[in-house]
Amino acid sequence: MKTPEPNEELVTVYEAPNVVAARIVAADLNDNGIICRLSDENQGGFPGVPALEGVEIMVRSEDADRARNIIKKHEPRGKK
Repeated sequence: MKTPEPNEELVTVYEAPNVVAARIVAADLNDNGIICRLSDENQGGFPGVPALEGVEIMVRSEDADRARNIIKKHEPRGKK
């Protein structure tokens, strides 16, 4: 999965309930040409141990609106 450059401005577009859901959404964004970063990547503490809850998905600011539209399909029906 491609990730943004370290100096790029990133905005959070979604908080997935867990790392598995976050990686599914991230893969969909990547498939649509949007590079993203997950909040569990490259964190200090325990290398190799991903966050279990509340994983943020961040994209470049110029991709945020398009990313949110793609992410909408991952939301349960009836949720706004």
